[in-house]
Amino acid sequence: MTIADAIGGDTAIAADTKTGGILRRMLRARTDADQGRAPTLPPPVPTTPAKAAATAIGRAADRLYNLAVQPVHVVPGVMTLAELPELLPELPLVVVLQGTGDHLGMIALCPQTVASLIEVQALGRVTCRILERRRPTRSDAMLCADFINLLLTELSAETEGLDGFQGIGGYRFLTHLDDPRPLALMLEDKPLRSLGFDLRMGTTDTRDGRVLLALPQSQTVAAAKPQATAVPLPVKPAVPRASLGGAVQQAPLDVVGVLCRRSVSLAELRALAPGRILQLPRACLTDARLETVDGQILAAGKFGEAEGCHAIRLRDMTAPPMADTPPAASVPPPADLSRPDPFRPQTGEITPRDPAQNATILRSTR
Repeated sequence: MTIADAIGGDTAIAADTKTGGILRRMLRARTDADQGRAPTLPPPVPTTPAKAAATAIGRAADRLYNLAVQPVHVVPGVMTLAELPELLPELPLVVVLQGTGDHLGMIALCPQTVASLIEVQALGRVTCRILERRRPTRSDAMLCADFINLLLTELSAETEGLDGFQGIGGYRFLTHLDDPRPLALMLEDKPLRSLGFDLRMGTTDTRDGRVLLALPQSQTVAAAKPQATAVPLPVKPAVPRASLGGAVQQAPLDVVGVLCRRSVSLAELRALAPGRILQLPRACLTDARLETVDGQILAAGKFGEAEGCHAIRLRDMTAPPMADTPPAASVPPPADLSRPDPFRPQTGEITPRDPAQNATILRSTR
């Protein structure tokens, strides 16, 4: 190592030390200047309709069923009523939505989405089984009603203040349509605000589904948002997890009213013809029954009439059948029956004597 190399090395070390000292002084000066000043936060990212809709549908599924929903693609847009049938998924579950006033909207769920919502309620998870090709039923719509209502509530909160989404709140589940064609008659022929969701539902086993939401586009201008204050936001109460019992209670059930059951011979059966009178026991009216289609007895009561319609007054199943109402007791004759009465036809003057004579006179007059 030469003297020149040693001098060069010392110069480089001194330069590095000097540079490091300058950087430390600059950092120390900036730290001293920032003391006592509020930290600078990055500017918030503006909310877009697609981001708000994705947040709303994910939050609705998580709060109701703890279901993981990943919005793969969300497309907000505007459509006409004539374009709506072309954008519906195949074999959709079509639900009509009721808004404030007479405003009507619609939401359509593909079979994969409907199957995911039903599986997570029945099994607690989403499976990847192959679905049978069929049209959704009214029972499917009732099982999806809670999810649809909560989605509309979350969507109204997330899109508040966004341009083009005024008046989107207040919509709720109204009815289910077996065929989407009546939508052209039920919805107003005006521009519709639409949201198309491409979703991936589930964790281990997943399903890819589609949801289409179309609501009447409001013409009102959004009011200016007031300046935010330092008031703490209220904590939202936890939404109770929905169960399958409430939806099952709304499922339709056919009930049969049975007056009586009678055994007949084969000859009597073959002799049945229009106009023939069947003799029924007298107790059949007081022991009518309500049964399911399979013959399970639900209730019993007395058959009669109420407000111009046939009706059954239910009774306790453990109590014996109600007997016919006994006839009213005969009213005793008036005490002054033996006295003359101008308003009663006279058959002869009757004078009270003794009980035996009165009985003889009454028998003779008859």
